[in-house]
Amino acid sequence: MSQETIWDRLQRIDRRVIYWILFILLMVPFLRPLSLPVSIGPQSITFIEGLRKLKEGDVVVINISSGVSAWPECLPSLVAVSKVLIQQKAKMIFWTSFVDGHMTFEKIVEKVPGFKGLTYGVDYVHLGFYTGAEPAVAQLAKNIRAIFTTDYKGTPIDQLPIMKNVNSANDVKMVISSDTGDYCDYYIRQWRIPFGVPLAEIGIAMNFSAYQPHWQAGILFGVTAGARGGAELEKLIGEPGDATITMDSINTSHLLVIVAVILANLGYAATRRKK
Repeated sequence: MSQETIWDRLQRIDRRVIYWILFILLMVPFLRPLSLPVSIGPQSITFIEGLRKLKEGDVVVINISSGVSAWPECLPSLVAVSKVLIQQKAKMIFWTSFVDGHMTFEKIVEKVPGFKGLTYGVDYVHLGFYTGAEPAVAQLAKNIRAIFTTDYKGTPIDQLPIMKNVNSANDVKMVISSDTGDYCDYYIRQWRIPFGVPLAEIGIAMNFSAYQPHWQAGILFGVTAGARGGAELEKLIGEPGDATITMDSINTSHLLVIVAVILANLGYAATRRKK
């Protein structure tokens, strides 16, 4: 009987060992971020460049059409964008088409230290939840007060200094839409094309290819692709965050897959020669 080789033992390895190795590789970046290299796409570069063009006092609408379930993919980009908007001293108007959108807004405020130096109702506001899909987005472009009469706390918007002289898309300098579905399309058709308002998309990774042609055509000045896009924005502003950690975790787990494929093929070749 021939002596058992390492390749023979590897072929019989308990799958639980592989699962434990995978678990450890996934967890290490969350315990100690590795900040592995992330190449930056042109869509993220133009995104930040567009934000940097804002002047003090410019009004920016942040549409949250992504729920809590999309936090891993969309929240890091929203956090990074908010940091830049605060640096540019822009006025931020948040609203949401998701019933749990207020949770996303509050999480952004929690994660961005710069909000502590701002005054709610003066420098930023969350108007709350709206429904109605594209017709509502179209109405918001024409008359914001036709959709919102109060903010999400119940304060009449006419009592909020930030809303003074902000009535329609003509009074908004830029729109950032974070969504998991079609809302960016609505803002393209109802805000970008009729009113010429610059628009950027923060989306889940699967939406990236759909909005790539709009970016190439200049309709969108920036697009992010899930956690990867968030990591790119974090790198561009020099503040690694949750998306960078997520990408570290994905990269280390993929490294295990690559090593496993290589070892499997080497083992197969070795056992064939042995026979």
